[in-house]
Amino acid sequence: MKKKNVKRLPDQVSLCSTRPAMTNTLGRSIVEMLGVLAIVGVLSAGAMAGYSKAMFRHRVNQTIDIFSQVLQRFSELEQKGWGKDIFIGREGGGSSVDLVKYGLLDTCQETTLPIDNTETTCRLPIGYLWMDFSGGGSSVIGWFEIGFTDSKSCVAFASAGWENVMQPDLWEPTGFVMVGNKFAYHGQKLSMEDIVEQCKRCDNTGYCNFEIGIRSDL
Repeated sequence: MKKKNVKRLPDQVSLCSTRPAMTNTLGRSIVEMLGVLAIVGVLSAGAMAGYSKAMFRHRVNQTIDIFSQVLQRFSELEQKGWGKDIFIGREGGGSSVDLVKYGLLDTCQETTLPIDNTETTCRLPIGYLWMDFSGGGSSVIGWFEIGFTDSKSCVAFASAGWENVMQPDLWEPTGFVMVGNKFAYHGQKLSMEDIVEQCKRCDNTGYCNFEIGIRSDL
């Protein structure tokens, strides 16, 4: 007897087992992508924070350099007999005009104080610079002021050790360094606690100040 050729149906179970597991593969890809995005987000946030901190420190250093140069030029001008019989700053041509006119600043981005729109000042990277001087016969008497609108800038600038930058002849007889209403005379130093406390005025009033008095009592 001849065997009949019987066609077998495809093994359905076998066919199903060879079908690509698309769902599982796709699921892993989404999870991995979300993980990568989360890591990128954290790294980006850290990089932005670091960049902002570095830029702030750069602006602080710029302002310190500018004001150090102002004090140096002021001392050099005085040695030439400048300013002994004139009003400079507020009572003269105005701070923004005289700072450039007498070479204390190379350029001035003129603006007004945030608390007084009648007082002209020069905008610095983190503050506002103005001055008020008058001739005192044998020498110039008055002060420089730098105003701030945030306590962070005020603390960073005021804690730069200006007591050590001032030349001795600029202190005599009663020069001072002052933040808010705390001050130090020649040989004295403002504490960090005093600086932080006084600079907090910015948070309450929107303005706080740093002053250097040239032979001027308070």
